[in-house]
Amino acid sequence: MALSMASIKVAPAFGKSNLATRKSSPAPRRGSVTVKALKQNASVKHDSYNEHHGPEYFKYSGVDTTPDERQRRHTYYDKRTAIINQHFPGSIGMDDWLFRIENKLGEFGFTGDNTIAQTNFCRDEITAPLKNGIHDIFGYAMDIDGLAGFTAAGLTGLGAGMSHSPTDPNGKERYVFFAMPHIAVDSAGKPGDCIRAGRAGCSHACGALIKLQPKFQELKSGGMQIRAPGTCDHMDPEYSLLEARMLSAVQPADVPQGGLDLVQVTKLADTVIQKHMEELVRASVDPSKCDFAIVTGVQIHSYGHTLDEWHPNMEYVQPTRMTIVVNGQRTDVNLVEETPAPTPRQLWKLGGAREILQTPTSLPGGGGGGYY
Repeated sequence: MALSMASIKVAPAFGKSNLATRKSSPAPRRGSVTVKALKQNASVKHDSYNEHHGPEYFKYSGVDTTPDERQRRHTYYDKRTAIINQHFPGSIGMDDWLFRIENKLGEFGFTGDNTIAQTNFCRDEITAPLKNGIHDIFGYAMDIDGLAGFTAAGLTGLGAGMSHSPTDPNGKERYVFFAMPHIAVDSAGKPGDCIRAGRAGCSHACGALIKLQPKFQELKSGGMQIRAPGTCDHMDPEYSLLEARMLSAVQPADVPQGGLDLVQVTKLADTVIQKHMEELVRASVDPSKCDFAIVTGVQIHSYGHTLDEWHPNMEYVQPTRMTIVVNGQRTDVNLVEETPAPTPRQLWKLGGAREILQTPTSLPGGGGGGYY
């Protein structure tokens, strides 16, 4: 007996079904996309986790857009990148960086199947998109984070992570150590400023380095006594350790009369973190029994500078160092020069995107209102 639709019992659904919408909507032709328009006002939530990509991801506009719209899109995102590169030359989008990192490490035999990553970023929650990208490549990483990217995990922390590594049939282990400070540079180009989801007004990053900034002027004037190596404030251990490491890295005579701005402090932090990570790795890793890599840089959060007009939140990385040791042989890699860049379409597809966000209607950094 043939069944009628009325004779079929359907389990009750939670919420309104969108089955009718799916059935009635024509399937888009291959390569076409949906362009999502966003309201240009404060009702748009600047989500800290769902918008985060680099500029090349956002440049993709499908196959159905006009030449004028493609030009506007590229002009806008090129301007955002130029703003970041004024402060941190050589910076690339986060997903561009992740794409190149995976490919380059893969050339040397590091894969998600045989490698454990150890991530040393700031404890700030807005560092999570980059960490999540590393998890996508290598699985869950060993977290050795510390304030401003200054790990306090020490040899015990690194050793714990290494003891969790996959092993190949010969017993060899592989580790990748990621270490970097971070900074916000908003879409208007102001270092330190960012808008956080659900929080009124302007926020800042990196808070620990901003707190440290005035100490360089005190050091210059001779009024700053640096804490002895290995000692810390038991009520504020991580900050006191990073303060001592940072202030010990400069001579008072080398500090400019007005102190260091936040960009300079962040670049100094990258230098100090690199040195400290190499010391830890040198003291804990036996290159005759494992392969490893050290990857450093600066993580940069380029968020919209106002809630009155929508600008996408984006993530950048300034690569500063990539050292790979395989079978005891060291190779220093220039990631940007030696690794081909992905295309916008590749990044858009890898990101699992279904919608293209509308191009903002004004240029960042005081570029004027209206379409440009």
